[in-house]
Amino acid sequence: MTIMNRSEIVYLLYHFPVALSNPFISYYFYTISGGDFWGAGLIISIPYIIFIFSTAFFGRLSDRIGSKNLVAFALLMQCLSFIVYYNITTPWIFFFAYIGFNILISAFSPAYNRYISVTTESSDQTEQGNVFGRLTMWASFGFFLGSILASLLLDNDSSNFQPLFFMATLFSAIAFIGVLFLDSEKRLAKLNNQEEASIRIENEIEISYLEGLKPIAILLFLILLAQTSVSLYASFFTIFIEVELYQPVSRAAVANSIATLIGMVVSFFVGRKITGGFSKKFLILIGLSIYFILPTLTYIFAENPFIVIALYCIPAYSILFVVAPVVISDNTPQKIRGLAMGLYSAGSFGGQALGTILSAYIADSLETIRYNFLVAGIIAFSGIILGILFFKDNIVENPW
Repeated sequence: MTIMNRSEIVYLLYHFPVALSNPFISYYFYTISGGDFWGAGLIISIPYIIFIFSTAFFGRLSDRIGSKNLVAFALLMQCLSFIVYYNITTPWIFFFAYIGFNILISAFSPAYNRYISVTTESSDQTEQGNVFGRLTMWASFGFFLGSILASLLLDNDSSNFQPLFFMATLFSAIAFIGVLFLDSEKRLAKLNNQEEASIRIENEIEISYLEGLKPIAILLFLILLAQTSVSLYASFFTIFIEVELYQPVSRAAVANSIATLIGMVVSFFVGRKITGGFSKKFLILIGLSIYFILPTLTYIFAENPFIVIALYCIPAYSILFVVAPVVISDNTPQKIRGLAMGLYSAGSFGGQALGTILSAYIADSLETIRYNFLVAGIIAFSGIILGILFFKDNIVENPW
């Protein structure tokens, strides 16, 4: 096995510019809103609300026109977006450009997940644990590199985002070029499935959308709760670091980079565990438990900068980001796999929107960000209870 295949290189290059810009978007909008939590929260949440619909749409579109085409389109839009951001000086023009471009870029996640799912599908579905584990591992490394570079660039001038946008443009362009060298999904699917492909397609003809998506309904709701929790925890974290703990914003970037580096190792081993037959339900419950523990301890030790930043260094996303696509691949027919991945992304963005709005409301009402962490822990705990009671490890028996 090679150190990195082409699909992993593209995934890393996509996440590098995301890590350069995303952790500081909340700080930027908080600044242009005049230090108003509620205003910043609404600004940040609007794109996420739109993504709920756009990701489902793009997921279904990838079922019809192919995933690779949409991936290339999304990366081209990402490259153009950073070029535009670099040249914008008016905050509200930046806001509308940010929404418009990110609606188009939201095609990447469902389309790429579908591409990986379809092109690696075979009679031995357990191998997809390794595939998505390695993919998340390299995404984490992309975040690590992006966060480190962002912290270095912002150390010089924390109010100047142009260097971030310039570097993000460069790596987005390289990622777009990389997509052009990816293999055709139809060719790879044919190589992986051989004789089974025609049999599976015949069996899928009479399956309705509702029947095809029903097995993953609980998983999608758990993703919604998990992302709501992490959004409450992370949306205003950089602001909390600077405004309430009087620490430089760059320290949040360093903490994020450490978390992503640790996340590389965790993602790889989670993938190996899935391939080895380890319970997906147990892994999901471990992931939700981390979502519960981190913000709860942050709330308890909110006045201690060292502990707060140290807790932020622990990756919470690694487990669910590996397990969820594997469960979806195992339990949805190929003809609606893109739609299923789109709904997975929609649940994730829906949680981010809900968490950001709740985070803004709580911080604005109580005039402190600290209680956001407490609510984040409570929501994650409700996810743990729901997962224990209703999520089944083997949802269906090799249905497709």
